[in-house]
Amino acid sequence: MRHYLQTVTLGSFTWKDENRLRLLFSHIRAEGVGVLFFHFLLITICLNFPVTFNIARVDPSEFYSRLYGDNFELETDETADFNTVMIESGYGRNMLLPMLWMSYFVIFITLTVFYLCAAFFLGIARINAFSMDFRSRMSLALFSSTLPALVSSVLGFFLPAVHIIVFCLTVIIITFQRSNILRNAE
Repeated sequence: MRHYLQTVTLGSFTWKDENRLRLLFSHIRAEGVGVLFFHFLLITICLNFPVTFNIARVDPSEFYSRLYGDNFELETDETADFNTVMIESGYGRNMLLPMLWMSYFVIFITLTVFYLCAAFFLGIARINAFSMDFRSRMSLALFSSTLPALVSSVLGFFLPAVHIIVFCLTVIIITFQRSNILRNAE
């Protein structure tokens, strides 16, 4: 656990110091696949939290309108009655919970594709330099994304879905910058 926390700290707070980047790279190579998957799940949960929060706080009548495209021109009392009926009929279990799971899986799949592409293109960019195996490239991208995930998660409360785009762009910049520093250090 201590080794994992050191790797996360180095991945979050190492910018242009070549010695710290080499230490990060040695920690990355020592991490196992289970640790990488655990860190990936933490990042996914962190980025999904604002989406979950925004879906869960939507009024049941508004959620139903958005989901099924029906416009309810109800008075305030009728909307309250509709919300009560929805809650009593299992709105949370039958509608809300499946939507929360679907949003998590969409983010999970999006991030999986993003990290696979980042590792692949990082490998293409490093063809003329010393080689990094696929797991090392994936680890570099994963452990470089802890701080951007936290910042993007806060942004997600104000701009849901945009925070994932900002996260991906930030991770690409940081990962390729670190890769270039490691390439120039060799």
